[in-house]
Amino acid sequence: MAKTSQRAKLVLKARENLLTKDIKNDYYLTVKSQRTLTLADLAKEVAATHGHQNQSEVEMLTRKTLELAAWYLSNGFGITTPLGYYHTTVSGSLLDSELSAAPDRSKLKLGISYAMSDLMRQFLTEAELDLEIDKAKTGPQLFSVVSAQDAQHPDAATRGNSVPVAAGEACIIKGRNLKVGGPAEANAGITLTRQDKQGVTPVFIPATRLFPNTPTQVGFVMPASAEEGSVWQVKLCTQIGANSSQLLKEPRTVVMDNNFVVGQPAEETPGSGSGGDGGIEDDPLG
Repeated sequence: MAKTSQRAKLVLKARENLLTKDIKNDYYLTVKSQRTLTLADLAKEVAATHGHQNQSEVEMLTRKTLELAAWYLSNGFGITTPLGYYHTTVSGSLLDSELSAAPDRSKLKLGISYAMSDLMRQFLTEAELDLEIDKAKTGPQLFSVVSAQDAQHPDAATRGNSVPVAAGEACIIKGRNLKVGGPAEANAGITLTRQDKQGVTPVFIPATRLFPNTPTQVGFVMPASAEEGSVWQVKLCTQIGANSSQLLKEPRTVVMDNNFVVGQPAEETPGSGSGGDGGIEDDPLG
């Protein structure tokens, strides 16, 4: 039976809101992320549930269709799919003296905006919601990964000046009880694992290469080979306790709930004070 005929189940995590001082018992919600599916995963299911079609052929045709859609988007066409409506966007400004020549790409930012389709809205509306209460922990809590510039200017997103994570640039993990350290055998550090492509070797960054390295911010340099649009998981391992001065008996390893995307601003996380809407707009089709 096709998955689309089954009711979806969406797990939400309720976390204590540590920013509000006047209300002591409020929580904010995040989606509990599942693993990242590839086109091959989806093609395998479609092939199995539609008369045992050839998986590789389903994947090939779907990939070619999406590649063609990407090409049309780069030409300014809009694209509608069962997922939603996509269109090309540009931001930036030029002086009148610059209008007679090819635009300076360094002054422009091209992107793609997405708006949900009726089908996508329907699936979300009909999804069964499960709630997990995530009480405040003494161990590390990873809220988001942002560019170093956004970490220094947390209000940049609200002004439309957010700078996304980029290959070869400094990034900051924001959270609580993050400070990374421990004896050599603890292998304290962070591990970056690509989620949207198989066969990519995880990147381990030891504590000695993390700066800043504080309870609320841990900095690292995103690998220069990271592709624009690639999806990454971040895992942090430390043996330092919540008071930042005492070593625990055993190292703790924590994975951030949400993946982050190279070239895309971090989504807003109420408990972390970060901002950004991920470029999603209201559906222009209603």
